[in-house]
Amino acid sequence: MLSGLFLGYAVLHLVIWLWGWRLWSQTGRPTALLLVLVGSTLLFYDNLRIGIGRFIGQGELLYALSVPAFAWHWSMLPLLVIAAGSLARLAGFRWAANRLVMGAFCVVAVLLAALDIPSIFSMQLYPACLADTLRYTTRVAEAQLCPGSELVISSGPGPLVAIATNIVVLALGIGLWVRRGWPWLAAGAGTMFIAAGAFASSNWSLPIANFGELCFTLGYITSCAHFARLDLQRRSQG
Repeated sequence: MLSGLFLGYAVLHLVIWLWGWRLWSQTGRPTALLLVLVGSTLLFYDNLRIGIGRFIGQGELLYALSVPAFAWHWSMLPLLVIAAGSLARLAGFRWAANRLVMGAFCVVAVLLAALDIPSIFSMQLYPACLADTLRYTTRVAEAQLCPGSELVISSGPGPLVAIATNIVVLALGIGLWVRRGWPWLAAGAGTMFIAAGAFASSNWSLPIANFGELCFTLGYITSCAHFARLDLQRRSQG
């Protein structure tokens, strides 16, 4: 059952998130990891509400449970851009030590947030069905129509913010791979990029994209913890 897959995603996200907080406390409480953990707080919840949708059914309750997932995503996703700048500092990239560069990361994050946050106050969600799942969302493709529902092309913000964030993190991941021999951020962000892009027109784009999101989060958390640990070692030796 597809709903079981989303429930599995929810459990994995929660385990990774809690593990991430443990890493945060063990590696000097780095800002980069803090931002990633705050930004990914409701990823388990987003998968959970999809997984349990069929048991709740259409109506006000499932609608109300869906609103926080979109509101959090539209307001908190740009934190991952700031986290990228902070991670670059941890990794010892000289250009990231410049305050103007870090300020630029913050400005980009604010601009991206400004694109999506207004949609929170005009949010309209519609029921969508795929296999045995039921959820409320901003877009309903023909393959995901529920009985009696209508096609919805778009009622919310486009994917620009998510794409821009993914590109920033992927670019940093490639830099870490080339300059520091650490491939895991590039692997996670690359998987997300492919999952969300190459399969965007597939009827199964949602579970594929959510798998990519899982890889992205795991790669980001482990990368922040790895370079925070190396930074602690450098400080202790210096």
